[in-house]
Amino acid sequence: MPCYRRRRRGCAATRSCGGLEFTGPPPFEPSRHFKLLHPLTEEPEHLFQVQLNRFKCGGLVIAMTFHHQVADGQSMSTFFVAWGRAVRGLAIEKPPVFDRSLLKPRSPPKYEFPHRGFEFLPLCPNQDGLSLSERNINPSDIANIVLRYPLEYIAKLKAELNRKYTTFETLSAYLWRKITIARSLAEQEHATIRISVNGRRRLQPPLPDEFFGNVVLVALPGAKVKLLIEGGLSEAAQIVHEGIRKIDDHYFQSFIDFGAIHGDEELRPVYALEGNVLSPAVEADSWLGFEFHKVDFGGGGGRLCGFIPAWVPADGLVVFIPGLGEGGGVDVFVSLIGEHAKVLSQISHTMD
Repeated sequence: MPCYRRRRRGCAATRSCGGLEFTGPPPFEPSRHFKLLHPLTEEPEHLFQVQLNRFKCGGLVIAMTFHHQVADGQSMSTFFVAWGRAVRGLAIEKPPVFDRSLLKPRSPPKYEFPHRGFEFLPLCPNQDGLSLSERNINPSDIANIVLRYPLEYIAKLKAELNRKYTTFETLSAYLWRKITIARSLAEQEHATIRISVNGRRRLQPPLPDEFFGNVVLVALPGAKVKLLIEGGLSEAAQIVHEGIRKIDDHYFQSFIDFGAIHGDEELRPVYALEGNVLSPAVEADSWLGFEFHKVDFGGGGGRLCGFIPAWVPADGLVVFIPGLGEGGGVDVFVSLIGEHAKVLSQISHTMD
């Protein structure tokens, strides 16, 4: 099992009790007040922070943050399931796997892709002419919304496609086009969608789902705005599909080998220069494979009844969450500049 030396800054746990009650049952809507549910720290000093918020009605809200260098979303999903079982006095069905030899480099290591410049900043990073002020806006100008797509609507979208695509590919392509329209981007601008790709089942041999760590790389499909809009949903879904397909075992192994060769250098991730505006890019994260339906803390009704990101003061983030209400479907959390979010809300369920 790995050991992270953090000088008493590994995990911070806080308990909060108040006289408030939930105003209503889920589904929950984004709120700027969500930040009050998290530990009050100036900086993310700990690898993992959690605050247990107990309400007068008996409801419990668990707010947590964690460092992605330690764990990805898949790892935290299995952690929550295991935590719930431990609370109920049950054995953990599938213990976490920490064996880093499963990610060993080839002998000799070699990399075939430009990881310096894609995942990591080049030696002389080009900031593409944008000043820091242009990359950042006042967080108060950002809006967070949730769009809900029932299974019937998703089936209707898939029926419009010229081949079979996954639910994530279909919805991410659909929202990519809608957000591009809402932003009123110029036809010749290059729009991209950054997609988090879980490497557990792409590596050969595959890693177990219980592998604890960060095994996520990013696919970056892109197209000129004119092609993206005029090509329709089928064209957008094809672009997304091909972009994800390229992040395969070969690419992951190349990345592992790059780390073996350059791991002693001071590598900086590309997002180190980013502000809080991603336009013309969109970042799409899928939580559809996470086992939220298995999270249960007991106590007579302890099953998870809602899951939503905290308030995100950044433009361009899209998170796909399994609908936990009756009928299932997919809930999509979107963080956009306020005026663009308003337009998106108006066109989010229009077929074109």
